[in-house]
Amino acid sequence: MHKKILKTDFKNKPVAKVSDNPAPEKKQVAINADIRFSDTDANGHVFFGNYFTLFDTAFLKYLKIIGYSFNRFLQNNLNFYYVEAKSQYKSPIKFDDELCIKVFTDNLGKTSFTIKFAAMNKTSNKIAALGHIVAVVVDQKTEKPSPLPDEFIKVLNSL
Repeated sequence: MHKKILKTDFKNKPVAKVSDNPAPEKKQVAINADIRFSDTDANGHVFFGNYFTLFDTAFLKYLKIIGYSFNRFLQNNLNFYYVEAKSQYKSPIKFDDELCIKVFTDNLGKTSFTIKFAAMNKTSNKIAALGHIVAVVVDQKTEKPSPLPDEFIKVLNSL
């Protein structure tokens, strides 16, 4: 008899899987990323932890492109904290490969939102990694959760 194995976290709660289809094509913004030699490990591939740096950089560029930069949060006495980050690695990226990261914002809650990523290795024409980051908007002074700015929601819904 075979039991179905369910992936769980340390508290035995089911672990969310990163979606193989991160976003509708029309809502994605494509961001090109340079792979530096320092991004790679002893195997010559991008070190797994560096994907989160690439995702973060792509998200900040995404905010500028959509017209709601990180500075706009700060000007409204807000910030956002990353509270969850996940990635699934599909194929390697090497130094000097051309990388395109498709970024999409999803799951808008009262105080949080999810940023989804699909990193495409343009050199090999393969998906390299999929990922997501959950961010919570906070008041700069109190660091307590704060509602998503209406303007931010409006910009995201207009994509």
